[in-house]
Amino acid sequence: MTLIPLNKMKEYNFEYTKQGIAYALFFASFAIIAISSIALGRLMSNYVLLDIIFPIIIGVVFFLLNKQRIKKTGKASLSDKEAVIELSDTETLSFDTLKYYYSYNGKNGIVFTLGLSDGTKFKMSANNNFCDVKPLQLFLTDLESAIESYNTQSQAGIVHLTSILARKNAVYILLILTILIIAGYIYTKMPLMCIPIGFTLPVIINWIQYFQLRAANKLVDF
Repeated sequence: MTLIPLNKMKEYNFEYTKQGIAYALFFASFAIIAISSIALGRLMSNYVLLDIIFPIIIGVVFFLLNKQRIKKTGKASLSDKEAVIELSDTETLSFDTLKYYYSYNGKNGIVFTLGLSDGTKFKMSANNNFCDVKPLQLFLTDLESAIESYNTQSQAGIVHLTSILARKNAVYILLILTILIIAGYIYTKMPLMCIPIGFTLPVIINWIQYFQLRAANKLVDF
């Protein structure tokens, strides 16, 4: 943890993941696999194994050729009262406008969210499959420390969410994901069925975590 002198701005440079591009590439790759499988299935109906292998190769090659688009670079400045974060746009986040913050550092990288008093959110992430997450981790560690210090001194009531599932409306997101997964099993065939199969276990784990938080009375209203 790095202490930040009063009214001084400490600067950081880091890499982050452009989540929208990542999701688009994943879904585009799966779509290419599905379309290729249908097309090759008609052309190579007697070669079932090739009908499966070639579409997967095409989808993987497409993803690998475009994955450099996922990684971006950003920079930030941090004081004891605000953070200025420069990604595609520059955001000045004053701590007196914060309602909550949430951070997650898992095996695939970092996710960080700031909830503001006007209902908007600022979110950033870094997937360690595409980025060097250590510089961002350093910045977020200092940012959390600065927020907690401000929260204590100002009695601002900023909430540190221990889990994104601690929000009461998380149940609606889980319900939508569950319905989509069930629909995926019903209306898709291999290899496209790999999508609902891949999401099944994570959603089950999230349901378990949500009910654990609810049982512990740790859900918040926002």
